[in-house]
Amino acid sequence: MSLFAKFKALRMVLHSRELCSSHQDGVQTSLDPVFKIVCGPSQSKISYKVGDALGVFPTNSLPLVNSILSTLQYDSRVFVASRYADSPLPVQEFLLSYADLDKFPKALRPFFPEDLDDSWSLAEAILFYRPSIPFEKFINGLSPLLPRFYSIASSPDCSHGQLELLVRCISFPGKEQVRYGLCSAFLCKYLQEGMTFQGFIQPTRYFTLEKKSFGKPLIMVGVGTGIAPYKGFLQHRLYHQDPGANFLFFGERFEKSNFYYRDFLQDLIASEKLQLFTAFSRDAESKMYVQDVIEQQKELIQENYEKGAFFFICGKKIIGTETKRVLGNVLGLPLVQELILEKRLILDVY
Repeated sequence: MSLFAKFKALRMVLHSRELCSSHQDGVQTSLDPVFKIVCGPSQSKISYKVGDALGVFPTNSLPLVNSILSTLQYDSRVFVASRYADSPLPVQEFLLSYADLDKFPKALRPFFPEDLDDSWSLAEAILFYRPSIPFEKFINGLSPLLPRFYSIASSPDCSHGQLELLVRCISFPGKEQVRYGLCSAFLCKYLQEGMTFQGFIQPTRYFTLEKKSFGKPLIMVGVGTGIAPYKGFLQHRLYHQDPGANFLFFGERFEKSNFYYRDFLQDLIASEKLQLFTAFSRDAESKMYVQDVIEQQKELIQENYEKGAFFFICGKKIIGTETKRVLGNVLGLPLVQELILEKRLILDVY
C-alpha cells in the first residue's frame, strides 16, 4: 500500500497564497515570512471540524532531484519498485514524491566521511562529497517522504468546501546556502496557484469545540502561527451563535508586521464578540511574552475558570510548558491538573 493510500490522501488544489507578515524596508518582522494558504480538494468534497489539521505531502524540487541523479550518475529513466508507491515508477518521479532527501538515513552513512556531523542533510552531503553509492543500496536506504501537519485556520461552516492554513516559511543556515523547511517552502514558495498536491485531514481528538463548551468562556493562547486554529474556533462560535465569552492571548515579535488576522479580530472586538490580549515581544524595551500577559490578567482567568471556561494552548512545546506554569501560579497546580483531567485544558503543541 502506498503512503498516499495509507493516509487516504486526496488531490488538493492551491487556490490562493497571501503574505501575512510585512517585509517592507524598515519594517521589523519575524525572521521568516508567514503566508495565508487557501486550498481545497480538486474533485471530491472534504469533511473536517475546527481544530483538525491538514496533512500535506510535499514534493522535492525538480532541480534538486536532477542534480542528485547527475551527481550519483544514475539514469533518471530507470524504473524502481518501492513499498511506498503502488507500482514501479521512474527513479526521478520516486525521488520527487516519495523519498526524503533531507533526512540522513543510517544505511547510507558508510558512503560518507565518518566525522560527518548531524547538521548535514542527505542532499547537501551528496552534492558536496559526490559519493559512489550502488543504485539499489541508495534506493533501499532512503527514508520515506512523510506528511507534515498544519492546523486548519477555518471553520467548515464558513469555508465553502475550502480550508485555510497559516504557514511560516522556515529557513535556516545550510552548509553552502540557506536551507528551507521542505514542506513550508513547498507551500509558500514552489507551489503555484492552480497546482495540486496530496493532502488529508488529520482529525483531532480533543483540540476542538464540543457541545459541552457551548455557552462557556473560551480562553485561547496562541503564539506565532499557533493563532491559526482560533480563527476557525471563532468562526464556528459566530456561525452557531454561541453566547460564550471569547478571550484570545496572542504573542509574536512585532505588532506592525506580525499581527495575523488583525482585521478579522478587530471586527470581533468592535462587535463585542472577543477580548484580545497581545504580547509583541520585540516592540517593548523590556520583552513581554504572552505568559506575562496571562499573569497580568489573573483576575479574569480566575473569574472565567469559575464560570467553567475551556482553555486551549497552541504553539511550540515551550509555550505549552510556560503557559501551564503560569496557570499554575494563577489558579494553583491542583486546579490545573483538574482542568487537564476534565479535558478543559487542551494543548496542541509541536
